Amino acid sequence: MFFMTSHPNFRVQLAAHYSLTEIDGKLVLFSKNTGDFFGLNESALVLLKHLSDHTFEDAVKFGISEFQVAESELRQDILDLVQELESHKILKRVPL
Repeated sequence: MFFMTSHPNFRVQLAAHYSLTEIDGKLVLFSKNTGDFFGLNESALVLLKHLSDHTFEDAVKFGISEFQVAESELRQDILDLVQELESHKILKRVPL
């Protein structure tokens, strides 16, 4: 079966002053400018890390196996997360 997405595949790139950092065994979004940590839930952080290393489509496949969630719901959740972080200039999409 051929599945056509309504958006191009992409990766994400964090803004230069942000990083995903592991502290006490937990992944956090960290601002190098302010020293602030940003509170995203654990699944959002895991997906964000996956998106920075892999494509959107790979993140969807990973998320389905990791979180046992419906594909359509996961796609929308990932897109919502990316849009929210883009609006705060924390990351940008990198087209493939």
